[in-house]
Amino acid sequence: MTCPSEVTHSMYADGALAAHEAMLLERHAATCAACRVRIEALRDESELLRTAMRHAEDLAPIPRFVPPPSARDFVVLVASVVLIGGFSRAFWSTLAAAIPTELKWLNPFESSVLFDRAAATVKFIVFEGPAMWTAALNFVGVALIVAFVAWLAYSAARHRAFGGIATALLAVAVALPSVGHAFEIRKTLEGPVTVAADETINDTLLAMGETVSIDGNINGDLLAFGREVTVRGNVTGNIVTSGQSVTIEGTVGGTVLGAGERVTIENRIGRDFYGFANRVEILSGANVAGNAIGFGGTTVGHEGRVGIDFKGFGSRVTVSGAVERNVDGFGQAVTVESTARIGGNLTGHVNNTGDLKVADGALVGGTVNELLVEHEHRRDHNRYLTSDYYLSQVVRLAGLFLTGLVLLWLVPVLREVSLPDATAALRSFGIGLAAAVTLPVAAIIVCMTVVGIPLGILTFVLGAIGLFFSKAIIAQIIGRGVLRNRPTPPHYAVTLLVGVVIVIVAVNLPWIGGLANLILTLTGFGIIVSLIYAHVTRDATA
Repeated sequence: MTCPSEVTHSMYADGALAAHEAMLLERHAATCAACRVRIEALRDESELLRTAMRHAEDLAPIPRFVPPPSARDFVVLVASVVLIGGFSRAFWSTLAAAIPTELKWLNPFESSVLFDRAAATVKFIVFEGPAMWTAALNFVGVALIVAFVAWLAYSAARHRAFGGIATALLAVAVALPSVGHAFEIRKTLEGPVTVAADETINDTLLAMGETVSIDGNINGDLLAFGREVTVRGNVTGNIVTSGQSVTIEGTVGGTVLGAGERVTIENRIGRDFYGFANRVEILSGANVAGNAIGFGGTTVGHEGRVGIDFKGFGSRVTVSGAVERNVDGFGQAVTVESTARIGGNLTGHVNNTGDLKVADGALVGGTVNELLVEHEHRRDHNRYLTSDYYLSQVVRLAGLFLTGLVLLWLVPVLREVSLPDATAALRSFGIGLAAAVTLPVAAIIVCMTVVGIPLGILTFVLGAIGLFFSKAIIAQIIGRGVLRNRPTPPHYAVTLLVGVVIVIVAVNLPWIGGLANLILTLTGFGIIVSLIYAHVTRDATA
């Protein structure tokens, strides 16, 4: 009889041979010494492999199953794009309606501001674009080369793959173009922080100390914080500063944002000025090329020149300088001195007739209007008596319902979200409040570098989307709570509709509607942040 094949011997040693074939092989092995030796060797080999597998310390992990993209994923992508595009107009319209009329001039889409920003963008692309793109392309090229080297190292010596990859990563760290520091930091817990008159800093400067004195030149932005901040030198960029006393005596090429007990401007500002202090003063030698707005607890005074519009908020608002366009004063007393020169309209928002005083000799190119704050409040309260108000709320309800419906269809897990008790609600509100405060700050910090600008913009956009969807999630939770005792669970569209009606009514209640809107929005935002964090954590531990 011819000896069976090696495969048959191996299957017999592993116990995988059929019973009939195993019996025939055993009969043959009883008379064939070579087959008996081969079978015993295969049995020993199989037992050795089983023992090694039982005692193996480094078993290869089973990768997590990732399903391929499906038609549902494509539908979700298309629906998300359509949803964001369709409701972005409603979102920004609602946001614009929430801005007080007095602040409409801050709209970044004003033609003059839009032109300035477009010109600045073109200038940045012309002067900084080539260097930025060169660095980016160098980064991509070096990264691809090093990745190829890492792959070669891994393929050439798989048993030493870690060493090859570590070497490749080290090469990445050495080869990548160095990123310049975002800003220079000078700080001290006690004592002054100074920039000498003969010193020039070619970067953004962050200065923090008991007193901050800038006598030299800053070719960039200045962030200064201290008890007393004085800028006598020249700053080509913007200034953001806060202190008990803030004085800008030098020239500034960009915008100034100052806050403190007293904020004083004495020289030229290339763009806009925003002052938040108990006393805000634009002295006679000051020249603000753009808009100027002052929020003063007691007084806001303007003696210099403002190139566009001037807005003053305070107990007493005094204008004795020149304003090329319009002046709006909000306070108990708005006074225009005889030396004032106003190219546009003058509007005083005061409590009583006669609180707007225009001295003889003052020149006003447009109209002079005195608006009583009491009348404006009465007009706002009458909105509940107009049909347009209720029509707008119906549109708002429909928009919120449709938005929430699409959201719940795309993300089914949100249909079952709940707040079981007051502790959970307070926790979600706290998380939402913390996220709403920290996300913009983090985005601003990231935007301080050119590389971080896209990430900062993305953070702003994601935060805005989260706030936009937050009330829809709260509406679903409220609707489920109201209908929880029904014999059969209602469809999520029904619970959402009930919750949306309750939310719309709550946010439009007199006096407390604004507070209710804030609480509901931040609570829903906290739920979104918690769900995203839980999802990311679960994927990281999977």
